[in-house]
Amino acid sequence: MITELEDPTMIGYIHDGGNALRNVLENEDAFVSPFRSVIESNDIQEIHFVGSGTSYNASLYIAKMISRFSHIASYAAYPTRSDPKVDVACSGYRASQILYVGVSQSGTSVSTIDVLRRAREAGASTIALTDVMDSPVVEEADHAIRLFTGHEVVHVETRGYLATLFEGFLIALDLGRTRGILAQEEFLSRHESARRFSEEFDGLIAQAEDWYSMHADELQSLGRAYVCSYGVNECTAEEAELKLTETFGKPVRGYELEEMIHGPHYALDEDTFVFFVAPSGECLKRIPVFLDWFKKNQITEHVFVITSGSHLGQFGDKSLCLGGDFSEELSPIAMILPFYIIAARNCISAGINTRDKPANRIAFAHLD
Repeated sequence: MITELEDPTMIGYIHDGGNALRNVLENEDAFVSPFRSVIESNDIQEIHFVGSGTSYNASLYIAKMISRFSHIASYAAYPTRSDPKVDVACSGYRASQILYVGVSQSGTSVSTIDVLRRAREAGASTIALTDVMDSPVVEEADHAIRLFTGHEVVHVETRGYLATLFEGFLIALDLGRTRGILAQEEFLSRHESARRFSEEFDGLIAQAEDWYSMHADELQSLGRAYVCSYGVNECTAEEAELKLTETFGKPVRGYELEEMIHGPHYALDEDTFVFFVAPSGECLKRIPVFLDWFKKNQITEHVFVITSGSHLGQFGDKSLCLGGDFSEELSPIAMILPFYIIAARNCISAGINTRDKPANRIAFAHLD
């Protein structure tokens, strides 16, 4: 159960992440069954997730998981880049077989609400995925499904992102099973792995905190950074960019790793920080090549590798190897932790208040 925190600060919500994941798991039937029902009753063949900021980053992940596990074509887009009328006209499916999911923790995102309105006008099915079931986004959707994030007093959402990814993972698993893509044995194995992951999550947070403490002086000097990733961790690069920029106020850019070396790498200099996000798996094979390039060209010494599994010490003393037996699909929920810790701890060190938001800015992107 999610309750009000004794420490309602950014770091407090990060440390409540494990509790949030376990709460999502406890309430699984409240969201997997309704989502499955919408899919089955409308014969959904195509899903478009829309959201802004943290919700967009979460949408990137959920769309990938649903495509991977259930083989339903799923996409993520910023609301301002989404045109339901054109999507419906260009699709080979009936409008009612196309589903738009508006992801909004608070349920007040103006642009997301607008997309759901336009999607309904185009004849598509719609879902509001939100923590606030009486919010404006619900009024514009055919269906409302609870997002078990809990309210965050701090406007910089962290716990909510972790919970949203985990909820999306469980929805994708359920759809994979019911559509026959995942055999029952594989479903049960993956589900059990997710349960263990939620139980061990507090330990992952502690590992990220210890890593930050070891490199605090260097990380607090961060002035410009690139966060580079592969595959399912595209959302990690985007979320790290968002959180470090909106809190610590330094220019950070998230990149798919191969895209970073097709031009942007020319902008690197000795003061640039570079973080490679590469959990155990295929993408890890490319990391030594990049590290060797940095070393030979003497670009910057501020190079960090965020990985997992049994690679402790393989990439130097600045690397973080998160322990625990979790799959590539679950890795984005863990890989974002060091960036959350950097953002929160750097702000504490710099005296930046991440809790208070100027009142005159609230209504710009959200309805009052």
